Amino acid sequence: MAALPSEPHDDLQGIDQVLGKLIGSIDGLPEIIKRAAHKDVGRLLSLIKDRRDPRIMMFGRRGAGKSTLINAICSAPLRKVGAVQAQTGAPQWETFEFGGRKVEILDTRGVQEGSKPVEDDSESSAMGSLLAAVRERCPDVILFLVKAKEVDAAIAGDLQALEQVHREVVKEQRAVHSTASVKIIPVVTQCDELEPRDRSLEDGDQEKAANVRQAVDLLRQHLQNHAYLKDHLTPDVVPISASLYFLDGKPNPARDYRWNIEKLALVIQDVIPDAAHLEFVRLAQFRQVQLKFARRIVLLFTGICGAVGTQPIPAADLPIITGLQVMMVMMVAYISGREISRAVARDFFVSIGANLGAGFALREAARALVKLLPGAGNAISGAVAAAGTGAVGGAAVLYFVNKRPMDEVRRDLKAKLKGIKP
Repeated sequence: MAALPSEPHDDLQGIDQVLGKLIGSIDGLPEIIKRAAHKDVGRLLSLIKDRRDPRIMMFGRRGAGKSTLINAICSAPLRKVGAVQAQTGAPQWETFEFGGRKVEILDTRGVQEGSKPVEDDSESSAMGSLLAAVRERCPDVILFLVKAKEVDAAIAGDLQALEQVHREVVKEQRAVHSTASVKIIPVVTQCDELEPRDRSLEDGDQEKAANVRQAVDLLRQHLQNHAYLKDHLTPDVVPISASLYFLDGKPNPARDYRWNIEKLALVIQDVIPDAAHLEFVRLAQFRQVQLKFARRIVLLFTGICGAVGTQPIPAADLPIITGLQVMMVMMVAYISGREISRAVARDFFVSIGANLGAGFALREAARALVKLLPGAGNAISGAVAAAGTGAVGGAAVLYFVNKRPMDEVRRDLKAKLKGIKP
């Protein structure tokens, strides 16, 4: 296997520098292939170079479970939860850092609340606080929280307030980007409190499931009947339970009652801007969220390596493809929660190559030599480069995201490599 390249550095900035240089190396490709390669490289650059911490706004009535949901999504006790009196005071963007991950949260005062919160707030009303906060910084997504038992109680006031806030968000966003749009995700909270309360949401109890569906349908109906809001919603109304207790700062497995939180994270992932996408996936340590994004990363790198593999100079592209594969592994590892590091990628390649080194070398040589063939040689080589990169990416996903043992990863990769025909 070729030696690891001197770049990238031990952070993602190194990756975007290498990708920037890669653009120059593919300018000699046929026009149709060059356009596709530039497009894929551009997508990676936007995900990496412009990346920032995700910004999530929680909007809902007092007691809807905003602080609880923050803790449930992040699997960390970030916000204090109040059992009786409203806790959250002056809404301001707070940056929480935990386990090497960051998130910006706007945990707002409850709308239509009946008392002042425990925390200080200089504004006399919850609405005044909200508008001041969104003028300061715009959220990537708004989670609209409604308690399952209150989806039909004074909902008109909630929707009016939500419209006012969303209009302000869009106004601020479009001052920068004329087509900007911030999605609202409707969330039905505390579904565990629906009858029968003695049955868990995981039990599959038909009566409880029917009550959850009724709550979801009622909220969806209210939203669809609202002339303004209906055009700014995600297709799904997500029912959840965010109840979770912590032990030594970590979720207590014996008291983790979360339900459907991973589905909510997937919906957030679908609508969050590219600039916040990478860090959100790293933040939300849910396997399906990580898998979805990791597969997207592997697909992008596969396309780039396939394009590079069509270059007509035998073996000249091998260092480039090796470097791209290293970057791909680094990104998959980062998504899974690892620190970005060449050492992590190096250890991975050493581990998967322990019994496959000769196979890698022979296949790389065959892929390069096939370029000597007239006509279709380059296309075949490009296809093999793409397939090989996809196989390595799949191995990285299996190891870092699915947490499978290395022996299993090696067997799976070996089988995939045998199926690649130069």
